[in-house]
Amino acid sequence: MALNGLRVGVEPCGMVADGDAFVAGEMERCEADFAVLAVTHEAEAAVDRGYFILSEVVVKTSQHAYCVLGRASTWGDSDLLSMELQLAAYVGLKRVLAPELSASTNLASYARTLLALVSNTAGVPLVVRVRAAEGAWARWNRVRMLCGHQVRLQVALELGDDACDLSQWRAEPVQLIVLPTRMFVGNAAGYPVLRKDHQAEIKRWMDHAVAYVIRQSEEDESVDLIDYVRYLRFLAGTLEDPSAAAAASAEYRDVLQAPLQPLMDHLESATYETFEMDLPKYDHYEHAMMRAIQDSPQKEIVLMVVGAGRGPLVTRALRAARQAGRAVQVIAIEKNPSALVELQLRNANDWGHQVTLIRADMRGWVPTQRADILVSELLGSFGDNELSPECLDAACRLLLAPRGVCIPQSYAAYVAPLSSTLLHARAQAYGDGHGLETPYVVNIHAAHILAEPQLMWSFSHTQPSDQIAGDNRHNQRWATATFRVQSPSLVHGLAGYFDAVLYGNVELSIRPDTHTEDMHSWFPMYFPIKQPMTASPGDELTVHMWRRSRESRTWYEWAVESAGREASSASSLIHNINAHEYWIGH
Repeated sequence: MALNGLRVGVEPCGMVADGDAFVAGEMERCEADFAVLAVTHEAEAAVDRGYFILSEVVVKTSQHAYCVLGRASTWGDSDLLSMELQLAAYVGLKRVLAPELSASTNLASYARTLLALVSNTAGVPLVVRVRAAEGAWARWNRVRMLCGHQVRLQVALELGDDACDLSQWRAEPVQLIVLPTRMFVGNAAGYPVLRKDHQAEIKRWMDHAVAYVIRQSEEDESVDLIDYVRYLRFLAGTLEDPSAAAAASAEYRDVLQAPLQPLMDHLESATYETFEMDLPKYDHYEHAMMRAIQDSPQKEIVLMVVGAGRGPLVTRALRAARQAGRAVQVIAIEKNPSALVELQLRNANDWGHQVTLIRADMRGWVPTQRADILVSELLGSFGDNELSPECLDAACRLLLAPRGVCIPQSYAAYVAPLSSTLLHARAQAYGDGHGLETPYVVNIHAAHILAEPQLMWSFSHTQPSDQIAGDNRHNQRWATATFRVQSPSLVHGLAGYFDAVLYGNVELSIRPDTHTEDMHSWFPMYFPIKQPMTASPGDELTVHMWRRSRESRTWYEWAVESAGREASSASSLIHNINAHEYWIGH
């Protein structure tokens, strides 16, 4: 019954004694996908007895466990709660909702009970019910930290009439969005609908992997929940279809990927093919080449594509030359011997043998003639993380004519503080426990970017390089940036971005505020920090970042410091010192 992945459940008010009958009857009649039901009822005597009797158990068999979320008793008896979790695990319930975390909750005692339960019982996640209101996130964060960031703790976020910023909640392990029936209003025909502002908020959550619960308020005990379920499905049907680029990238949301090592490893054909699907990127490259060809004073222009791969830039270079109406000699240089086979095939079938093919490393090949235009696509998600500076230094020194043009002409790296429980947990589990000092390429989604990205450093290739071969000290960098936090949050690391000037005013960017439309070749970088840091509104976060190089390795080091308004401060360690976890090989 789920529409486009949307799952809608119901939580009836009052006690349901027979969960199996409710699932087979009322839940299915309401067209719901699941129900939230108490695990037991009137079962206090079970603790002394040591077991439940049949009449105390709500869901008695595993037949309907897949479509029931359990609701635990109050915190009055932790032994009863432990027995309920054991029963839930035995029956096969996928999750159990803990009692509400409210403003009156003793947070330390609540956290202690949660931690004891998840430490002593089988792997059923506990879902903490929180009402979205002022101070709610701070309460959740304190409980989460007291529990040591337990991955089996999740959130059921109940929305209401309180107007509060929910941005930070999208960085939390929210599994359920709870909508009490009192949130709805009747339309002209008497059917329940949401106000416009509530509709917008629900649609934002529909872009996340959450399920919805229609909770029957006590004052609405007589309403028919089927109309609420149908309305949510209707609302999902009004969502705009994602762009082709967004659809292509969706499967990579929050998936950690190790950055490429293109100088150490030869890329496979499938990897080239994935990048070649990004037409907007190549449209910009083609426009930049056409402009550079038009501006060149040479009668016959020599254009070199270095790191040609399977030839997408070569195709665009030939097209740019035709559009500019100029004579252009195109030379393609590629060190991957397998890719060179593909280049030969394309030269015969597509390019009419117009292209001179060279199998060489651009850093060491000495040509008989130099390039008027040198084109590469060596940029990584952080601009320089695939060693574009190192490659283009050598290429410009050996290949570029005195008045030659390099495309790209320059590029810059940016960072912003980031909160994401999911990304941090995945980094912690990555690489046998060493993953928190390694940067990743990731399509960041379940996250909250806490401030606008700021510039770290840049590289420019506007003239032939005069650097000494083998000396890379000039490509080392160190930068510091300070950010002011606007809302309560937990810092899990840094998001990294880049932008580039290809030629003149032709630019590429993956920064959120200037992102090149529909371009999807690059996802941002994620630099985790080992110990998450709590930040309050008005706090200052200072980011230190280094780009270091020694012998045949280049790497990043990073640290975060916080300074509160009341003189409180905290510092992370300097991550990846001396490349002890991650480096890029030359």
